[in-house]
Amino acid sequence: MLDVIRKRAVYGKALPLGVHWVMLVIVGVLFALVATFVDLRPVVDENFFFSTSDPGIQQMKKIEHQFPSQPEVILTVSSRDMSSSRYLGRIQKLTQRVRSIGGVSAVKSLAEGPKSFGDAIKSPFWTRLLIAPDRKASNVIIFMKGRHTEVPIRKLEQLVHELDARDFRIHVAGPPYVVEMLRRSLEHDFRYFTLTAIVLFGLTMAVLFRSVRLFVGMLCTCASAVLLTLLLQSALGHKIGILTVNLGTIVFIVALSHLVYMTFNWQTLADRAHRIGKESPDLARDARRMTFSPSLWSMVCASLGFASLLIVQAKPLRELGFGGVLGSLVAFACAYLMYPAFLRWAVPRKSKIVEAEPTHAFWARRFPMLSLGVIVLGIGLGFGLSKVNTDPSLLDYFKPHRELRDGLEFVDRSGGSNPLTLVVSASNGSRLNTDEAYQKMWRLHGALENEKDVGTVISLPTLLAEGDRDRTPFSFFISYEKMMEIMSQPKYARIGKSFVSEDRKEAVFTLRMIEAHRTKYRVDVVNDLRAVCRKYGFTVNLVGGIYYLRGRLAKLVAESLVTGLFWLNLLFVVIAWIVARSVRGALAMIASLMLVPLSMLGGIGWFHVPLDVISAPATNVCIGIAIDSMIHLVFGVRRAQRDGKKGWNAWVAGRGEQWRGIVYSDLIFAVGFAIFALSDFPPTQRFGLVILFGLVVDVLANLFVLPLLGGAPLKKRG
Repeated sequence: MLDVIRKRAVYGKALPLGVHWVMLVIVGVLFALVATFVDLRPVVDENFFFSTSDPGIQQMKKIEHQFPSQPEVILTVSSRDMSSSRYLGRIQKLTQRVRSIGGVSAVKSLAEGPKSFGDAIKSPFWTRLLIAPDRKASNVIIFMKGRHTEVPIRKLEQLVHELDARDFRIHVAGPPYVVEMLRRSLEHDFRYFTLTAIVLFGLTMAVLFRSVRLFVGMLCTCASAVLLTLLLQSALGHKIGILTVNLGTIVFIVALSHLVYMTFNWQTLADRAHRIGKESPDLARDARRMTFSPSLWSMVCASLGFASLLIVQAKPLRELGFGGVLGSLVAFACAYLMYPAFLRWAVPRKSKIVEAEPTHAFWARRFPMLSLGVIVLGIGLGFGLSKVNTDPSLLDYFKPHRELRDGLEFVDRSGGSNPLTLVVSASNGSRLNTDEAYQKMWRLHGALENEKDVGTVISLPTLLAEGDRDRTPFSFFISYEKMMEIMSQPKYARIGKSFVSEDRKEAVFTLRMIEAHRTKYRVDVVNDLRAVCRKYGFTVNLVGGIYYLRGRLAKLVAESLVTGLFWLNLLFVVIAWIVARSVRGALAMIASLMLVPLSMLGGIGWFHVPLDVISAPATNVCIGIAIDSMIHLVFGVRRAQRDGKKGWNAWVAGRGEQWRGIVYSDLIFAVGFAIFALSDFPPTQRFGLVILFGLVVDVLANLFVLPLLGGAPLKKRG
């Protein structure tokens, strides 16, 4: 008892009375401010993937301005007999109920549009719009008002569950519905899995350090970093998006990394002082000083890693880049301004885990075969880089054999689930209101329908063909120009304006693209469609739709991986030289670091793991952790060199000093990220699992490969 009192007097005498309580009050104030002023609901819409200055968004806005249209939700209703009066009666009831939902502007179905079921079958327009190719299902097309569709989608879901029956199965698709499902999944994971991961981080820390005071201090410091980042980000006009939804977890980890190394250095200094019988007057200050320089360089590297995302065009990646830089700075500040107060409050003690540590003799071994195995594994997995799929199917965002995924797959099989818009004009610049132009557009329409990745096609010639078959007397005397004028009147909902320009030189082809079994990147599919248009005498002037935007996003994600990693590695070359202060040490750091992205991305390629925009930043997170571990290890080696140790002995001493921070920080992170594997949202699962794999490679590369490459004798002693 007297010994404990003595320790508290030694370690806590520099602590001003009640400072740790002030820190807890700060956390409470920050929490109240975030709860009051920060909107924590993820913002996800069809155009959120890009900024307004992006060429893809500009093309979409031009299309919307020239050819006004509204977002569509598709209900595909299957039945054994679509022509039965029972089925048609249910379709009519469904149509009427949908029309009564606020936020719905119009509905088209077998009960609203064609004159009858037989009329729809014969119509070149209605049969493509409403009837599945196998004639086992029909569509209810719902036109939504505006972009805020959260409430109408919820009411529509209630209606679908109410009317869905065994021989009247209703499947839902369409951009507004898919976007709403993405938003809900992200919001659910943000609320539950992020919080659970943070709790697991905390519990693991408590087990490792066996100190309630350190546990409270770490949670207080990391929570402050997260809350302050969210508050500053909101004050600067940045909202929670599809990637920054995980920013809280990332900032928590960045802050926690500083604390783990500071705590283990604090324990190491206490052990040294105890062995020599000379207690430090301020152990927390000494630990902070010992950790500050490597933490500073780690913060610089993490900030540069996130800053590399600021140069890409994809808005979510830029948002993550901004949030990551801000969070790295805030985490560093909180770690060094708040946590030392809790170190002064606590007393160093060893847990049973720490008491079972490997001996000095263990760390003196070189482990050449293990290191060689890690290098070979990294290089072997690296060949999978060419197989990485950064443009996964829309279906990969949802779990198989679930109601949502099954519905999307059914709609996809029944004519396509992802919209694409092509605005074309005649290659010779002629107008499209002539018989010759009509025939040419029909040939193009047929060619597009025959493309493997294209489902249903709706275009100007199908609309004109519907006018051709109008049974009013003498309708065959009406010219195509007159038909276009008639269809642009309010009586026909101005549908003509959605398919042809006022000068009659541009026409719209609306395609529903098939997501299943796609073997090409979307941008390549679109380029193939451009080539088809050229072949049949047309030029594609504008391209729009979610299909095209997702293709552009996938391309930008791939480019960001290449450019981001390139610039990060280039900057790390300079930092490695400054930190290691030797050519061999710098090269060893670079080679060891490269094993992490090679293994992660290569493994993703070999195992055909879809690399979507949400799971892609996992590589950046792991590289940041790897750099952090590496810098702390090298600074430990430099301290050993200052103490007179040279060559391999310095690396042995550095590894013996810093291995706890490397192993236990990765263990804490692994426990926290493991919770994401339990998510119902596949991108979140992939985010967590990819990081788990990267953490394993990180530990092996930093504790075994780096010391071997950086300090092992090049020649055997004689």
